[in-house]
Amino acid sequence: MTTFRLRTRWRLAASLVAVAAGLAACGGGSSGGGFAFPPIATPAPAPEAQPDKGPVRKWGYITLPDGNKMRYSLLLPSGTGSFPLLVEYDGYSAGSNPNVGQLWVAEGYAVMGINVPGTGCSTGEDQVFDASTGAAGAFALEWAGKQPWSNGRIGMIGYSYAGYNQLWVAAHRPKGLLAITPSKNVTDPYRDVGYPGGIKNVGFPAQWWGGFPGIWNRAATFAAKLDGDTGCASTVADNIEKIKRPDLDLTKWLENPYADGLYVKRSAFYETGKIDIPALGTQSWQDEQIGPRSGYYEDTMAPEKMWLVSSNGDHHTNVTSDYIDATLKRFLAHFVKGEDNGFEKEPRVRLLQEMQQTDQKAVNGAAKIKQTAVAEFDRLPVKVQPMRLWLQPGGELAAAKPVVPFALSTYRYPAKSPVVNNPAAEGWQAVADAEKDGQVVFTTAALPDDLSFYGEGSADLWIRATAADNDTDLQVTLSEVRPDGKEMFVQRGWLRASKRALDPARSSVLRPFGDFTKATEAPLDAGQPNQVRIEIQKFAHVFRAGSSIRVTVDSPSQTGFWIFGNTTTPSANMVWHDATHSSSIVLGYIPYAHAKELPNCDKTLRQPCRANVIPVPAGVGPGAPT
Repeated sequence: MTTFRLRTRWRLAASLVAVAAGLAACGGGSSGGGFAFPPIATPAPAPEAQPDKGPVRKWGYITLPDGNKMRYSLLLPSGTGSFPLLVEYDGYSAGSNPNVGQLWVAEGYAVMGINVPGTGCSTGEDQVFDASTGAAGAFALEWAGKQPWSNGRIGMIGYSYAGYNQLWVAAHRPKGLLAITPSKNVTDPYRDVGYPGGIKNVGFPAQWWGGFPGIWNRAATFAAKLDGDTGCASTVADNIEKIKRPDLDLTKWLENPYADGLYVKRSAFYETGKIDIPALGTQSWQDEQIGPRSGYYEDTMAPEKMWLVSSNGDHHTNVTSDYIDATLKRFLAHFVKGEDNGFEKEPRVRLLQEMQQTDQKAVNGAAKIKQTAVAEFDRLPVKVQPMRLWLQPGGELAAAKPVVPFALSTYRYPAKSPVVNNPAAEGWQAVADAEKDGQVVFTTAALPDDLSFYGEGSADLWIRATAADNDTDLQVTLSEVRPDGKEMFVQRGWLRASKRALDPARSSVLRPFGDFTKATEAPLDAGQPNQVRIEIQKFAHVFRAGSSIRVTVDSPSQTGFWIFGNTTTPSANMVWHDATHSSSIVLGYIPYAHAKELPNCDKTLRQPCRANVIPVPAGVGPGAPT
């Protein structure tokens, strides 16, 4: 083990040229094909060590009770003594090079990066995420709390992989752990990312997994260059071979199309209720990598312990938003350092609206972002009022149920529907002329007032499919048709019709919670309308007065890095909207302060616009519910 001082800078690695090439190979369509590894939070190549400049660096291995060893890297503030400790625990390269270490050292913390067993330089078996990962992390934290450089007060940092691991660790309640910041999480691997709406995501999960050999080889390079640890390379080589085993290969358990087995074992949702320390999470509604769902873990935790910051935007708002950064700093200063800064009295829920790119740059070189307004709520869950809008004949969406005795709209399936938020080719495609019969669209008349929504929603549809197997895949897109002639993307939801059965104990008016087990899978009843409920993923959006709310039903298409393995059986899909079979959507209405102006289409993060080509119905649209 060695000790020296160094200075370094961090950035966010993004291989967009490779991504663009991969997406071109698959045609950017609505089903599988080639795909390049997406950008993830990884450190820049390590610079040469510079003695006597910057924080003190140490490294070593923590021996677990089973004999495996987890590698750690440690950054300490200059000077002697013990410090409050922040831990980044992931399966990338934190054990060799903590991504955000130097930024937190400047705040007076010691920062420790640890690699999950079986990843990077750590020995063991990579279980991806489960209770064993949490137990190993808890053991490491208790070990760290006893070291002379630690004052025993510990917090956890990091988002995405590092955010998910925090939930598993905190559920073990290790001594000394006082607060966590579990951000951009996958808590329910089946519903959150693997099979949205029961349809296999053939894009992001497998390609994320396929990137680990390269990441771990870089971890070995960091270990050798920064610390002289040449033994890490053999551990990395061993780990790369081990994850090819069927019992460790994530792509193998992703072949299971039902929400059972390893999906349950690796769902932190069943453990998060055990967490009894303060937590501050962040979520992005249009997160191109892991989506916004987060397994609804925040609902399982004691409301007095939970803070949440959410916004529109991408996977990396933790490092591009000064507001989020400042909130994280105050939270950790209060609960880990013990500063009396009043954070415990701050609002439990913050909604950062219309995050937009600025001309400033973050320390990683990405564009800084800033919200147009902040809405605050006292605590979770945020109490909203369900607002239902009904699909009408003639493509209208209205507040009253339809009264005609028989009406339906038909579209062709599968069709190539528009891609949105592909980070390699930003924007929202227009519908090709040849594909216009592959969708049905319903739009309100111009709204008389601003309508603000928060949280998940439900599309409650009556459908029939003429497919030979009586099955089909559905996509529902929510958008705002603005008075400036543009249509702005808001959110989407998906469902494989044969997996329409719900878990009644976990479903609500606004949240259709799919069962997704083999026992409840069933084809659509032939020749008649079938009721389905499609979960519209969490979002927050203000539809301004003069705008219209639009719902589009079509074939699932690429959204962010998600690509859907759609069923390919041709079908004429019918959506009923009459007095007997009344299809509708229901959204969570809640008034909150917001900017009056329409947000800038070119700068608003992950909510692109396209030209509106479908006329808006005449008359006055629905007002706020009473």
